[in-house]
Amino acid sequence: MDLSAEWWTTSDVAAYLGVKVATVSNYRKREQMPAPDLTVGRTHMWRPSRIIAWHDSRPRPGVGGRPVPGRASGSGSG
Repeated sequence: MDLSAEWWTTSDVAAYLGVKVATVSNYRKREQMPAPDLTVGRTHMWRPSRIIAWHDSRPRPGVGGRPVPGRASGSGSG
């Protein structure tokens, strides 16, 4: 294990994602994000490259998914 590598804590991941620490904790508990690469005591840590790759692969709002009921796709007003 390379201990000289840069690690991100839950707080670092939250800052990168622009969400609250509680949101990252919920993602982790629900297995909606990569499992920590390292846990020391109660501190979970990830390699930044894993979080960045995971985040880049996530669907973005408004991309894909099911259409919203009551909204016609491709129609604009005006």
